[in-house]
Amino acid sequence: MLKDWIKFLGTAGGRVVVFRQLRHSGGMWLHLNDVNILIDPGPGSLIRIFENNLDPKDIDVFVLSHRHLDHVADINSVLESATESTKNKKDLLIAPKDAVEGDDPVILKYLKKGIKKFIHTQENMEVEYKGVKIKSHIKHKHKGADTYGLSFETENKKVVYVPCGKFFEGMLSGYPENADLMIFNTTFVKPKPAIDHLSAEDVIKLINALKPKKAVITHFSVDILKSNPNEVAKYISENTNTPVIPAADGMKITI
Repeated sequence: MLKDWIKFLGTAGGRVVVFRQLRHSGGMWLHLNDVNILIDPGPGSLIRIFENNLDPKDIDVFVLSHRHLDHVADINSVLESATESTKNKKDLLIAPKDAVEGDDPVILKYLKKGIKKFIHTQENMEVEYKGVKIKSHIKHKHKGADTYGLSFETENKKVVYVPCGKFFEGMLSGYPENADLMIFNTTFVKPKPAIDHLSAEDVIKLINALKPKKAVITHFSVDILKSNPNEVAKYISENTNTPVIPAADGMKITI
């Protein structure tokens, strides 16, 4: 049986943590059904890939949840390396349209030649790639960037990623239930209504509604780091009766 896993190349969230590199910001590498998927390669992703004994040339699919720099700043560097300057094309890149096209795309024009197929995320979309169903779910409320929830599913595994955005009630029914692993970009301990990011309190609501088997919190701001991610994860777990793991840079979790 194939082993499925996810590697957290970085766990930073919020401008200070990302751009002072208090935590790394390389995104996530998901290995599911023998398919390698790079998700949200923020600043330093290429370096973190090699530090973790991975190889960009093994990436099959690139997925961007949204176009903000902490999620896409290294996409061009990784594409250059993975495709060997576009000579060896990669199969698929999935991202919101505003990340790929328009007046201010985040992918350099010449590197687009290194991708065989681009798919623009939208609500309730499904793409199948070598036995992995990549689905986009509800659109988030996240200023300055189209942002969609995502899941990655095989016949017997389901990984759900809840990226950045402000909590709203539609999220409680806009994601699949009973995931094997559910990953939450958790930026604050308590809600901050003026800022479009989830808090630990929001994550409690989502876990209680969606009942994943296991959850991970990541994308930490200074607020979370000061409160200690281990303590925040423990608090969420105690209020949901669900195992909650605080992500660490370089952490690998078997799914």
